Amino acid sequence: MQTGLKQAVIVYGLRKLAKITGGEVRDLADRIPEVTTPAETVWESYETLLASGQVREREEVLTCIFSLIEIKESRSPEPHYYSARPLALEREVLFPTTKTGAQRAGPGLWERFTHELQQTLEANPDIPFEIFYHLYQKYAWAVPCTYGEPGVSLFEQWKGVAALAWATGVAWAEGPADEFTLIGGDIPGIQSFVYTITSKGAAKGLRGRSFFIQLLGDAIVRRLLADLDLCPANVIYNAGGNFMLLGPEEARATEVVAHVRRQVNARLVADLQGDTALVSEVTSVQAGDLFTPGRFKEVRDAFGRQVAQAKSRPLHELTDDWATLFKPKGKGSRLSCAVCRIEVDEHNSKPLERTGEIPEGAESPRICYLCDSFGRLAYDIRHEPLWMLVRDTPEMLAGKAHPRDGWTNLLARMTGFWYEFRDEWAADESDGQMEGKVTILAINQTDFLRAGAHGFRLLANVTPKTTDDDIRYLRDEAQWEEKDIPQEGDIRSFTLLAHAAATAGAIERVGVLRMDVDGLGRVFGEGIPDLTLPRLSALSEAMDRFFGGYLNRLVRDQAENDLYIIYAGGDDLFIVGAWHHLPALAETIQREFKAFTGGHPVLSLSGGITLEGARFPLYRAAERAGEAEGRAKHHTRAGGHDKDALCFLDTVVGWEDWELVRQQKDNLLWLIGGDERERRLPRAVLQIVQNLCRIYQTGLQDARRRVRRQNRGRPADKKLSLPNPQMFFGRWAWMQVYSLTRLTQRSRDDEVKARMMELQKQIMQPATVRYSGLAARWAEYLSRVSKEASGRANR
Repeated sequence: MQTGLKQAVIVYGLRKLAKITGGEVRDLADRIPEVTTPAETVWESYETLLASGQVREREEVLTCIFSLIEIKESRSPEPHYYSARPLALEREVLFPTTKTGAQRAGPGLWERFTHELQQTLEANPDIPFEIFYHLYQKYAWAVPCTYGEPGVSLFEQWKGVAALAWATGVAWAEGPADEFTLIGGDIPGIQSFVYTITSKGAAKGLRGRSFFIQLLGDAIVRRLLADLDLCPANVIYNAGGNFMLLGPEEARATEVVAHVRRQVNARLVADLQGDTALVSEVTSVQAGDLFTPGRFKEVRDAFGRQVAQAKSRPLHELTDDWATLFKPKGKGSRLSCAVCRIEVDEHNSKPLERTGEIPEGAESPRICYLCDSFGRLAYDIRHEPLWMLVRDTPEMLAGKAHPRDGWTNLLARMTGFWYEFRDEWAADESDGQMEGKVTILAINQTDFLRAGAHGFRLLANVTPKTTDDDIRYLRDEAQWEEKDIPQEGDIRSFTLLAHAAATAGAIERVGVLRMDVDGLGRVFGEGIPDLTLPRLSALSEAMDRFFGGYLNRLVRDQAENDLYIIYAGGDDLFIVGAWHHLPALAETIQREFKAFTGGHPVLSLSGGITLEGARFPLYRAAERAGEAEGRAKHHTRAGGHDKDALCFLDTVVGWEDWELVRQQKDNLLWLIGGDERERRLPRAVLQIVQNLCRIYQTGLQDARRRVRRQNRGRPADKKLSLPNPQMFFGRWAWMQVYSLTRLTQRSRDDEVKARMMELQKQIMQPATVRYSGLAARWAEYLSRVSKEASGRANR
């Protein structure tokens, strides 16, 4: 990393923040040694490039990046704004508000920033760039930029200037280069790699594999930055296996990218047998095109097509190495890994630690060391607080593989970076660590200096842990053998998560929740008409703050020890746990995401929830939840609005109707009571409501078939309209009056009668009866605890 450039860019950032907040930078700047201060006109040339020559008035408060999204068929939302506060994973900090409610940047912000910076300078006058990068992000993320581009923070402005200067190279002090490159990467095949494993140790294996893919993307980006002599500011985005960097001139960038791609893919083929691969491409771009609305969109769209085309021919750089691609794998062993099913022998595997979820067999199951290390990775990242250490180890690049290697060795041989995680870290342990050798990141701790780290990283890592009660249940009720029982603090198994639902009185099942943002590709592609590189970066950073950071708080508040975040990042999430928590969690996530985006009508979440037995094959559970999510994304309404829905118990409900379903469920639960003493009506009411809903649905389908038959051969202008689900009446209407009235007459309780009357009114409305069956089934599952249900849970 170029020392003079590093220090000059730091001083540039200090001066900009001081000017906005009314602070004094002189004393701080003097403490940074050997500053090469270019003429002010040089920095002006960088800022002119960022502003694309436009002169705009600076914002007083930062516009929420989501407020800039415009889709033709949707209404424009009321603009929202951020308060200029230090970054923290708190709702009042992260969420936008009205313009009058937004706090402007002032002396208080500068004082807090300089207090932390001075502490760092006292310990190390040659401040590591990583520390300043994260400190500036913490304090300038919600401060408007100086050149007036709405939605772009001062941090994004400083990041853009730093990226341009580093990509320009040795001539940075003369102004930005005329030409740069975009470096894009993708890791296809993630779902195949993550989900296609057996149920043995599924919870740990799945979490470890999904996070390994995140670390793989992180390590690849670090390798590219190191080999191209770039800095963290050159990362435009890096999430969900996708990344984009701003790079130097094309010849050098192409050479480095090709070398790293070949190096990584050769190891992925050897160690993962080609389950996933790195696709990376380079395109040249004129400097002005990066910051000029319209032109940047054209460049980005063309580059996106280039990367997509490369995904259709993964591993093409290895076609000259037939031995690596096509030589037989394995040695003909009859053994296979119990988790990933690849061939193993006694040298590259070990006996699988037995639990009560793994039945005794004629042959002792084995696990390869790589799968075993994925389980240990999930174990290592379960802690709060947590620190991630990244060590630069170029000497390990292309090193010889060992049969007992785990994920750490694999990453180091591919990228030259060694990762480890610790749940304890003293601030003085980071003293003396050399920049470029070891980087310490505090997970989900924006007060990272106090935690003794160089920066912070957001990671959704809520992990349920085995408790004393769990151990007693496994020993006394489930009657597991002592050698099979986990230790206190181990990751809770699917068996225990399903039991947590039964303990709450619900059917004993594991729930699987998958959600993602609707149409985000379109939002990134055409949602912001004046899209520029800083705005693209800001949009990605905002998504990471929600899915990588704030989501942790939502899950913990719902039921910390009953839910397990398998993956969350980019724009999607995958959570497993005691199923009875998931509907409320999904509703909370949807509501909070809507508020996080300033209530934008275009931005919504769709999801799917499925219920599975503790031993149900994991890959099928993931597929089924994905299919449920897909059904939600195909939800349409009469007005044309689509998606924005949840599929639960095989029924798709638009979020606008979800409150009604929840209220009907709560009403039914009250009517049947928690036990015999509280029972106000017989449980038969649940079956009656479900039968009425089935009759309604059958009648609606029959009516539609009749209309379609009648329309055969009719001209288009003479065709009959299909019955509207919200307006269709049939046999179910009079049947519900008869059935529910008889039940109501059995009670002398006025509140029971009033609630039954309300239920009848709802079921009499075609717009709501279509969801009454779901509400009744939900209530039944929440109150159905029996030996039979418990016995089926583990099938």
